[in-house]
Amino acid sequence: MQKKLIALAVAGLASTAAFAQTNVTIYGIADMAGLYTTSQAANTKNQWNINSGVLSTSRLGFKGVEDLGNGLKALFTLEYGLAVDANTGIGTGTATARQQFVGLTGGFGTVVAGRLQTTGLDFAVASSALGSSPALGAFNVVGTGSSIATAAAKSVVNGGARADNAVAYISPSFGGVTLAYNHARLSEAALTTNTSDAYANLVSASYAGGPVTAGLVYGKISVPSTAGSDDNTEWGVRAGYDFGVAKLQAAYQTSKDKAIGNGKDKKYVVSVSAPIGAKVGVIAEYAALSQDKTVGADDQKAWTLASTYSLSKRTTAYAGVVQLNPEGGSNNVTTYAAGLRHSF
Repeated sequence: MQKKLIALAVAGLASTAAFAQTNVTIYGIADMAGLYTTSQAANTKNQWNINSGVLSTSRLGFKGVEDLGNGLKALFTLEYGLAVDANTGIGTGTATARQQFVGLTGGFGTVVAGRLQTTGLDFAVASSALGSSPALGAFNVVGTGSSIATAAAKSVVNGGARADNAVAYISPSFGGVTLAYNHARLSEAALTTNTSDAYANLVSASYAGGPVTAGLVYGKISVPSTAGSDDNTEWGVRAGYDFGVAKLQAAYQTSKDKAIGNGKDKKYVVSVSAPIGAKVGVIAEYAALSQDKTVGADDQKAWTLASTYSLSKRTTAYAGVVQLNPEGGSNNVTTYAAGLRHSF
C-alpha cells in the first residue's frame, strides 16, 4: 500500500500522461552499520567506520511495466547506488548506475538492453547466503585484489559484473530451469581507432526446485588489438540444499587469461545458514582464493560469522565478524560490524 501511495504522489508531480499507461514502483534499500577493523599489517591502526551498504548495498530504484496486449509487456528499470552516510546524493559508489534498461517480456521470455546486472553477477549473489553483502560475504571479501573480482574489461563472472552497452535474453522457467544469454560491447571505438572493439558473452543455466538450487555460468571476454588478442574466460558452478534446519551452499569459480600464458585464478566458498525461531538467522561462510594471473599477488582466505534479526518484514538488524587472511597469515584484517537494513 505504501509503495502505491508513493508512486501516486510522484505521478501527481509529473506529467499525468507519462504514468497513465505504466504501473510504476519505487523501491530501495537503506543499509547503515558501524564497523571496527583491526589489521596486523605494518603502519596501520585500528579504525572505526560508519558505512552504508554493509549487509546489502544501499540503492534507490524505479521500475515499471506496461501491458501491450496479447501477453506482451514493456518494462524498464532505473536503479542507482546510495551512500547513506555521506552528502553524495543519488548515484554513488563504484556502481553509480546499478541498472538502467528497457525491454519486452512475454511467453517467449524477456529481452532487455542498457546497463545490465549480468548473469555473472546473479551467479555470484546466489552462490552463498551473504553473496549480496560486499563487506561481510566471504566470497566477496576474499576476491579483493583479484582479477576475478575486477569488473573492468578483464572479468565477467563476479560480484561486480555489471555491463554497459549490453543486451540480454532470459528464458521462461522450464521445470525450474532458467537460461540466460548476455552480450556486452566493452568498447565502441572501431570507427575511429582502427582496432576491433572488445566484447563479452555470458551464458548461464540456473535451477530452483523444492530444497535444491544450482547454477552454471560461462563467460568470455574478447579484446582484439593490433598486436593480437587478449582473451579472458571464466566459468563457475554452484549448488545448494535446504535441509529445513539449515541451508548448505557451495560454489567454485575459475578465470583464465590468455595474455599471460593462460594463468588461472580460482576461488570457492562454502556457506551454511540456519534459522533460529521465526526471527533469527545464523550464517557461517568460508572462502579461499588462489591467484596465478596477477604477478606477486597473494592467495587469500576469509571466514565470516554473522547473525540477522527480523524486526519486521522490511527491517533487519544484523551483526557479524569477517576476517581476511592473506597468504602466510601475518597480515590478517578483521572487521566487526553491527547495523540496520530497511527495504522499501
